[in-house]
Amino acid sequence: MSYLHGGYECLICGKKNFLFPICKKCRNNYFSVEKALAKTRCSVCGKELISIKDKCLECRESQTLFHLDKMIPLFSYRLWNKNILFLWKIEGVRIFSKFFCDLFYQALILEKIDYVVPIPPRPGKIRENGWDQIDEISSFLEAFYKVKILRLLERKSKVQQKKLDRDERLSSIESSYKLISRKKIKKIMKKEVALKEKRICLIDDVCTTGATLESCSKILKDFGLTYVAAITLFTVD
Repeated sequence: MSYLHGGYECLICGKKNFLFPICKKCRNNYFSVEKALAKTRCSVCGKELISIKDKCLECRESQTLFHLDKMIPLFSYRLWNKNILFLWKIEGVRIFSKFFCDLFYQALILEKIDYVVPIPPRPGKIRENGWDQIDEISSFLEAFYKVKILRLLERKSKVQQKKLDRDERLSSIESSYKLISRKKIKKIMKKEVALKEKRICLIDDVCTTGATLESCSKILKDFGLTYVAAITLFTVD
């Protein structure tokens, strides 16, 4: 990302833009949630389909998402999106957080979601880095849009998933997450009426294998929630 005196260069088209690293025209052209949700997608993993079949080839051969009622990745993890996610997630360019928060909110409204359950960070991440991208998105959704955030999950493993290959992710992820303590759950249940009948949505930044979302959705379904969807900003094709 190139910063010019008095503004930025757009990460997509390169034109000078004053307040944000992506110009308004490129945001409108390439980050339309309505267009993303209108695409024909695999009924299992949510990836965009190029044929009229209801499942992509990978999911027809080996389905891995059994517990999610709907998987909604908004954009493909390629081209400039790779650079954008790297800057936000790894380099900590947190100006993207409000922009991504707005995208999530649009999707939540269109999908008529009642509650959001964020994918929790690994233990110690916020203390080490000072922030976590999904925790920040959740806080923004709560503060700016009054979205009801339920932090029902916690992560047990300290291993970073990005350092594992596909097979290692799939084998380790099942034991990586759990429900929060009974005491905390009881406190939440007192405030939220008929929670188990509501439309719940997991949120995360990127779907790679789907293992994290499958594991977390299984935990929530076993807890008694009847509808669990997932929305991610990007999916790895």
